Amino acid sequence: MAQVNNIKDLYENEDLSLREISRKTGHSFKTVQKYAYQLNWSEDNLPDTEPKSYPVLGDFIPVIDEWLEDDRKIPRKQRHTSWRIFCRLKDEYHFSGSYSSVKKYVRKKRFVMNSKSSGYLPLEHALGSGQVDFGKHIYYDGTGQEQDGYALTISFPNSNKGYTQTFPSQNQECLLEGMKRIFEHIGGVPPMLRFDNMSTAVVQVLKGTERILTDGFTRFMMSTPI
Repeated sequence: MAQVNNIKDLYENEDLSLREISRKTGHSFKTVQKYAYQLNWSEDNLPDTEPKSYPVLGDFIPVIDEWLEDDRKIPRKQRHTSWRIFCRLKDEYHFSGSYSSVKKYVRKKRFVMNSKSSGYLPLEHALGSGQVDFGKHIYYDGTGQEQDGYALTISFPNSNKGYTQTFPSQNQECLLEGMKRIFEHIGGVPPMLRFDNMSTAVVQVLKGTERILTDGFTRFMMSTPI
């Protein structure tokens, strides 16, 4: 149980990605995903985030909500953790409540925001479906100099396998070339892929699961045999 709570804390409060948590804890991606998404709420039974339900925290909830909304526009690494929100409330607004109350509210609010913006992500995945991630990493070139790189990974939760291509940039050209190489390597195109609304593929997020895709990504989809 302690390890489960640790995984959930890293995902919900430290804002680490599933792959980062897997590397940090030594657990498989599938195990991390299972416990990170394990909640007592559902799309039809969202947690209560009304200010009136939080006697001490209630007056500060509009401020927290504004910070969380702004966080959605910046890279994950730059977003507020629950601890950072707690410290800012104390320093800037003289909040006298507990960290646990802030932590619990932030967890609930993020779940509600994610459910309303992109739909609830179920634990079960269709056979053959994959997940696409594009993350920054560090590597050493031929001269031993440290360089920044970007790793495009397509992972398959049901088989706990993944395939990665590294690039010097995170632009659309690298995304499409990386996907093309991985498709060629595995000998086909997965029936379903999940993306994290990356700007190289998505122009605008609409209601539910609807998205407006970039022209380049749309052309890639149409030209890629299934």
